[in-house]
Amino acid sequence: MPRFKLIQQDSGFELIDSHQSQLALRIDFGSSKLQHRATRGGKKELLLRAVDAKPGLRVMDCTAGLGTDSFLLANAGCIVTMLERSKILSILLRGALQANVSQDIQSTLSRMHLIEADAKDVLLKMRKTGSTDEDRGGTLPDVILIDPMFPSRRKQALVNGSMQMLQNFVGKDQDATELLGLAIQTGCSKVVVKRPANGDELDMFKPSYQYVAKANRFDVFLQ
Repeated sequence: MPRFKLIQQDSGFELIDSHQSQLALRIDFGSSKLQHRATRGGKKELLLRAVDAKPGLRVMDCTAGLGTDSFLLANAGCIVTMLERSKILSILLRGALQANVSQDIQSTLSRMHLIEADAKDVLLKMRKTGSTDEDRGGTLPDVILIDPMFPSRRKQALVNGSMQMLQNFVGKDQDATELLGLAIQTGCSKVVVKRPANGDELDMFKPSYQYVAKANRFDVFLQ
């Protein structure tokens, strides 16, 4: 019996974990929690400061996951291309993007474009040609964002329900260093990587500067 199951409800697709008694994982860009964060966070969000989010800025989110980072960026006016290699997460994301939401939220979602692909393949193509047929602009984005899955914390209670299930389903990203190297090699003028606040830098890569909070930080690489 498979541990994880994708089921379709009237409200959209959900992922359930048969080994854990917790709520199903679903993506809802109209949730009150996300809307509160989007409207009240503003420039206090380290993500927005690290990316220097502004209307029209083209951002490639290499690890879309649950789409939270992409939504916050799009809410700030950025044009976001989301890359997600998991077919299941892509289904959840696509369903959330097509959900019946308010006009204001729909305006934000219109700036989010999903591509089901391994970011390494897309970045490798960009490194070789300076562009990719898959990204909608056809040229390098202004910013490349990488938010790899952090290693599991010792106390699972420190991780909220959706992130805990995502960790169990996706596991730890083993190729974050390779992904960063490929992103830098594309020649993109800014690459932003999210890391645990006390996490090591990825191999030999030294950021130009950092934004640090209690739980995490953003390493910014300028070229």
